[in-house]
Amino acid sequence: MEELKINGKAIYTTKGAAREYGRVGCNFYTGCPHECSYCCLKRGAPSRQLGGNVVQLKKCFKDEDDALEKFRKEIVRNMDVVCKTGVFFSFTTDPMIPETQWMTMAAIKEAVKLYVPVYVLTKGASFVYEECLMDELDAMITRCHLIHFGFTLTGRDDMEPKASCNLDRIKAMRILHKYHFPTWASIEPIIDWQHANMAVEMSLDCCDHYKIGLRSGVGKDYYNLPQSALWLDDLTKKITEAGKTVYLKESARKLLLQCCQEHYYNEILSRTVDMDGNPVAV
Repeated sequence: MEELKINGKAIYTTKGAAREYGRVGCNFYTGCPHECSYCCLKRGAPSRQLGGNVVQLKKCFKDEDDALEKFRKEIVRNMDVVCKTGVFFSFTTDPMIPETQWMTMAAIKEAVKLYVPVYVLTKGASFVYEECLMDELDAMITRCHLIHFGFTLTGRDDMEPKASCNLDRIKAMRILHKYHFPTWASIEPIIDWQHANMAVEMSLDCCDHYKIGLRSGVGKDYYNLPQSALWLDDLTKKITEAGKTVYLKESARKLLLQCCQEHYYNEILSRTVDMDGNPVAV
C-alpha cells in the first residue's frame, strides 16, 4: 500500500536524500550559525531560503506556541504513519542549539507522550550541561528508547568553526548513552577517511548506530575509489565487530559499485542494515 503523504506546517514526508535520515521531518526554524564550509544549504536554490546564519522561526507560524500546537495536531492526525516512521529533527537548522533546543524539547515531550519515536541530529554539545533541560529528559526516562540522539561527526573542526568541537559532541553522546538514550552518529560528509575513522574509533563505546555518507558537490576525482572501498570495508568491520550497526547511504553504496567486484561489494553490504535497522539481504 502506498505510504500516506504528510504535508503539514510542522511535519512532512521527506523525499530524495533526506529520506535516508528520516521518512518524516519536522522543521520549526530556518538558519544555522555553525558556518560549516561544506554545508549544502549554502549552495544553489536552498541557500536563498535556508542558508542564513540567523536562526528564525518559520514564517508559517505566528509564534512558538502556535508552532507547537500545529505540531501536536499534525502528529495526532498522522499517528498511523509517525508511530512507524518516527519524526526527524531537523533539516533546516540545528535542533539542539540555544536558539532551538527548548522548542525541540517541547516537541519531543509531545511526541513521546503518544509513543512516537523521535530522531535528533545535532552538532551541539552544550545542551547536555543544561540542568533544566536534562531534568526534562530525566522525566521521560521510562520512554527513553523512543528518543534517539544523533551527532554529526566529521572529525574536521576546522570546517565547522561555530559548532561544538567533535570531541565535545562525543562527550555529550557518552553522557546520553549513560542515560540509556539510543545514540547514533552521522559520519557525513566524509571530508577525508582518516578523520572519519578517528571519529568512529573515538565514539564506539557510546554510539549504537552509524550512518556513513560521502560529500556532495565535489568532483568525481575527490575520492580515490579503490582506497575509499578499503576504508569502507575497514569501517564496517570495525563497527560491526564492536556490536554496533551501520547504514551505508546511497552515496557510499554507489562508490562501492564503481570499484568493487560483486562478491566484495556484497561482502561489505552484508555487514550493514537498511533504513529500518534490518540486515541487508545480499
